[in-house]
Amino acid sequence: MLELASKPKTSKATPRHLSAGTVALTSVGYFVASLAIICGAAFALDRWIIPEMENRGYLESHLWTDENHQLNHFTYVKNEARKDNPVWRSQYIPVTAEHPGKQRILVIGDSFVWGDGSNNVNTLWWRQLELELQRRGYNNVEVVAAGLNGSSTHDQLNWLGSILPKYTPDLVIFGCVTNDADEKDASGKSYVRMIPKELPAGDKADSKLNSLLPNLSGQLEQISKLSRLAHLSQKSTALEYADWELALLKGQNFKAYQNTVSSLASHLKTAGVPAFVISLPAGFQNKTKENTAGGQNFFESVKAYNAQRFSAVEPVFKSSGLLFVDTTEAFAKAASADPLLKSSGSPLRLGINPSNGHPGPFSTHFYAVSAADTIERNFPALLTKTSSASDSTVSKTGVEINDCMPPYMNVRADEKESGSFQFTYPPDVAEHTLFMPLRRRHVQLSLKKPASVHTVEISGDNLSAAQIYPSFFDAKLGYTPDEFSSLPLKKGNVLSWNLGDKQLSALKIRASFDGGNQVLKIRFTD
Repeated sequence: MLELASKPKTSKATPRHLSAGTVALTSVGYFVASLAIICGAAFALDRWIIPEMENRGYLESHLWTDENHQLNHFTYVKNEARKDNPVWRSQYIPVTAEHPGKQRILVIGDSFVWGDGSNNVNTLWWRQLELELQRRGYNNVEVVAAGLNGSSTHDQLNWLGSILPKYTPDLVIFGCVTNDADEKDASGKSYVRMIPKELPAGDKADSKLNSLLPNLSGQLEQISKLSRLAHLSQKSTALEYADWELALLKGQNFKAYQNTVSSLASHLKTAGVPAFVISLPAGFQNKTKENTAGGQNFFESVKAYNAQRFSAVEPVFKSSGLLFVDTTEAFAKAASADPLLKSSGSPLRLGINPSNGHPGPFSTHFYAVSAADTIERNFPALLTKTSSASDSTVSKTGVEINDCMPPYMNVRADEKESGSFQFTYPPDVAEHTLFMPLRRRHVQLSLKKPASVHTVEISGDNLSAAQIYPSFFDAKLGYTPDEFSSLPLKKGNVLSWNLGDKQLSALKIRASFDGGNQVLKIRFTD
């Protein structure tokens, strides 16, 4: 008989309990590690990720928003255009009533002429038009411009009575944009109201958070603003920007606009001044629902957006006897082929800066080329070739500075030494300098025309160090991208940099001093 094996006896294990101190210490360790990971991620987000996404235009940047306001403040200071005389003129670009020996083209528009968000007047399309005509050999032409932020076709009609007889243009070009049809009733109220794209700042983020993580804090503030704007749009009878533009093309407002265009054509006919209207298609404005468009359909979206608006106003101009040149389709085609625009995924890639959808360098150059084509085709008697149409986009006669930021640096040419200038570097504080995209306080000098410059030398009695960031004309693109190269920081009171064989368009400079005298001399040599 088999015996069953007896089951071994097992003793019941006594559960181990961690001491209260060990549990507490472990919990604190996990908490500290988690907090360190979160803080590290927040720091990386603030210091590297957000700035890079802001500079590329993927995020609405609070720093770029502040910079945009600063740029517009500087433009208002330097540009003497006002309601009583909207002609763009400054210390460095004077405009006189007489223009002996020159055919004068007057470009009339709004913020596209005024320069909303621009750091360089030469990027604006009316300046690009003069450069384009010179490139084609037409040096007998002078291009001047009149425009104010927010001005409508009706405003432009009201200017004609004063600026046509004073400045006696030989040709007038109206730059038509998608919000020009804004009209007001007899009491001065708009027929169609728009929700403002920017709201007053709400409660500021905690000051400690703002000082420790300024970029993250700024993004949180931007999100708060957009949230309040969305809430306002649900409660208000006013329209969001894109819907507002379409509403301008209907009802009482559009009837008033048709009358404005008819009066505009009559005034020009009476004055005996030839004119044409050219559409200026653009990308999407910031802080609008359309600027989320991206991907491969971006340029088709831009085309559809502009075509819907310009197709409504084109018949109005044509029925009044004015030549209307619609560039929408050609614009979208050219933009989609531009290598810089294709490589960008930013919804504001066509904009003048990452916080502003007004036209950037590609767009303004395109407008200029399209307008020059129209002048050659329809107004050839205005043009006389005085040089070969080779590479005259680039100056071979030396450097001319016609713009600076900030505008009160008192830039002056050295009469004794060609290619040399003096200017006063401003105090290194926010209200007197630029900040973006370098994220360091700096100033900018802009050349009237790209010039072949091999060496830049900066000197000053109290200069202790300086760094420069040049921007170059790109012959393949046909324009100067808003990109600045970083050259080494150098120390001393006489400093020089080699630019190589390139055509300089603008130069950003940051400098430090040992004393109160901040007058600098800059010399350009080819």
